[in-house]
Amino acid sequence: MRISTRIIAIGASALVATLGLASCSGGGSGGNGSGGGTATEANKPAKLTVAAWMDFPPELIQSFEKKYGIKVVVNKYPDGASAQTVVRNGLSSNGSGLSDVHLIELDSWTETMSVPSDWVTLPAVPDRWVDWKVTQGSVDGKIKGYGTDIGPLGIAYNQDMLSAAGVATDEASFSTFIGGDDATWQSFLDAGRQYVAHSDNYFIDSLSSAFQAAINLLPAAFEDPKSGKPYDMADNAEIKKLFMMFADAAQDHISAGIPIGNADWGAGFQNKKWATVVTPAWMSGIIASNADGVSGWRVSSTFPEGGGNWGGSFFAVPATGKHTAWAVKLADYLTSSDAAIQWFHKNGQFPSQTDAIKSPDIADTKSDFFGGQQLGKIYGDLAAKAGDSAAGGFRGKNFAGIQKLATNGISLVESGAATPQQAWDKVVSDFNALGFDTAKK
Repeated sequence: MRISTRIIAIGASALVATLGLASCSGGGSGGNGSGGGTATEANKPAKLTVAAWMDFPPELIQSFEKKYGIKVVVNKYPDGASAQTVVRNGLSSNGSGLSDVHLIELDSWTETMSVPSDWVTLPAVPDRWVDWKVTQGSVDGKIKGYGTDIGPLGIAYNQDMLSAAGVATDEASFSTFIGGDDATWQSFLDAGRQYVAHSDNYFIDSLSSAFQAAINLLPAAFEDPKSGKPYDMADNAEIKKLFMMFADAAQDHISAGIPIGNADWGAGFQNKKWATVVTPAWMSGIIASNADGVSGWRVSSTFPEGGGNWGGSFFAVPATGKHTAWAVKLADYLTSSDAAIQWFHKNGQFPSQTDAIKSPDIADTKSDFFGGQQLGKIYGDLAAKAGDSAAGGFRGKNFAGIQKLATNGISLVESGAATPQQAWDKVVSDFNALGFDTAKK
């Protein structure tokens, strides 16, 4: 089998601001966010709605419809941020405009679940997912979301461009070039400096995106896990050190400053503007679509700091829905191991389901675009190397908004609008303007 190269929308977009959500009154057959009742012929609806931002495998929807005699309507949004706006507005207006099932991004999860009773508690499905995915999708020990994909981190690189610059000719030499088994963000950025010294194009598409990936590896980047309060940005030495590392590299012009989601991102691939991209598994299909016709792209099995995770989502059921018992059944159906394999072949999403991860149907699949590489095996190995760190660090309700402030600071340096110190000062100033009750780190 071959991986589809159809484009999918951004799998992990940061929100500009995160706000506390007003509680909905529990409604429908689920009531008060507990359980989902029992799905019976007597309460079977004519249709169910599911909100998401990526393409659904048509066979998956059709098989549910055939098995249960219920029409499934997909309410599709352009990206995760747009979908989250609908959720936010719905939760603040007693469920108005919400679908029966919603896909929720990891970065929006804590904000969305700030009032757990707004969401149906889902039955446990033993041994379906990797343990940390279940933990991510739970609130106070109750499962609120069934896991879809995870985003083990890799580096996509163009071996033709790297070879032309005389720095790496194949996967082994690229791995060595960025630091090998001991690769760090510093060794990766230093490799970028070496590349641009021998090339007329950039080393990477965006350092703001790479910085976001680095943030995801930290155990508690912006907020205190005990209190949930944001750390005072001015005193956040860990983030400042990481910020200045990436900002210095941005000032050395190793980046084009064009992240995924930018209107010029696709053209950048076609114009061979950069040689590497930090690529969580869900992004591989997006790259294949945007770089269609451009040869030489591969995915490295080496990642700085041992690897980690960026992104991943959950299907959750609003408690105000009229058909929560059947919505739970749909969420379960969409996240089975068989479904996960279909999602992988449709969009390149790497599964969180243990049987799917081990399936030869994923591990042995070759990608025409990536030179016949078995991406399922590569990303599976990257996830295994990352271990528990793949779960990522603590994400409180303000994580996404604060992260956006920080990555915007890197973008300022990339554009030439600020020095690293000026950019950091603006990040601190913008953070202070939000008026948080802060914690000391």
